[in-house]
Amino acid sequence: MTQSGPPPAPLRALIRMPNWLGDSVMAIPAIKSLKAMFDDCKIDIIINESLSGLGELLTTTTTIEKTIALPENDAPRRKAALAGAAQSSYDLLIILPNSFRSAWELWSHNIRVRAGYAASLRSFILTHAIKRPTTHSMSQSDYFLNLVKELYPKIETKDMSLTIPDTAVDNSMSLLASTDRPMVGVGFGAAYGSAKMWPADRFAELIDRLEEVAVVVLIGSKSDRAVADKVLDLTKSSPASLVGKTDIPALSAVLSRLDLYITNDTGPMHLSAAVGTSVIAIFGPTSPEETGPVGENHQVMYNKADCAPCWRRICPLDHRCMKSISVDEVIAKAQEMLGASDK
Repeated sequence: MTQSGPPPAPLRALIRMPNWLGDSVMAIPAIKSLKAMFDDCKIDIIINESLSGLGELLTTTTTIEKTIALPENDAPRRKAALAGAAQSSYDLLIILPNSFRSAWELWSHNIRVRAGYAASLRSFILTHAIKRPTTHSMSQSDYFLNLVKELYPKIETKDMSLTIPDTAVDNSMSLLASTDRPMVGVGFGAAYGSAKMWPADRFAELIDRLEEVAVVVLIGSKSDRAVADKVLDLTKSSPASLVGKTDIPALSAVLSRLDLYITNDTGPMHLSAAVGTSVIAIFGPTSPEETGPVGENHQVMYNKADCAPCWRRICPLDHRCMKSISVDEVIAKAQEMLGASDK
């Protein structure tokens, strides 16, 4: 049964995190807001195992106490992780994903307050089913923050910054050589689907032209290796590649050392913003208003097509939204931002 009115102050909270890196980074203000309201509250997160490194970063900021890693494709281990979470005496559960499963899996834990958005026919599972905002121009970060504000409306913070562990900083020193030239990261993977990816030949030309004025570092996960190989086959230069060589803490440290990060709409785009590195984000089928980089000193390249935003994983047409963005446009913006960073 859904209850009304603010729930009591929590002593021990569990937050079910989103399933994607970018969304999880954008959930940081919601977590920090809860901690700011109730400093004595101990907060744990439950997050997909592949994203558990983000928990290490949040622990470093003293925002959370513990990370519960949730295996994605191993049912027995997933069941064991959920059973382990049930052993703790939580009095507040906040479910950030909209899915039915994310609420159903934690229903039997007997947590007094179970809050989430009223979505996916799951309101009967929640004690506080919050009506979803009707605006389509709200950022994903504000969407998560709004959920916490609906429970406890008095205090909020939009701080998304992350503190990088010393060990990750030390590891990044071995991954990146010191240089007097500007250091620009390029990330071309998009786990969501090929529709969000700028064409490989344009990334290749961008890299070659950037190499004339900067040190270029390729960024990506193991799943991006095929795309990275395709781009590298088209380049004339030999940029440094860290594709598939970093976990989330190491990636955050690498991103923090860059002068600029150029990427599609990806998870590392949000991680870069969270560690204070300026971003040029190339958008097409998704909405910059909803999933663009949070904060100042970022630039979105977006020529809205008549069919955008479609949110499709694979473009059924001619990929006009991404192809409309030229290398010249991106280079000009990069030169402008690198020049500003030198002042």
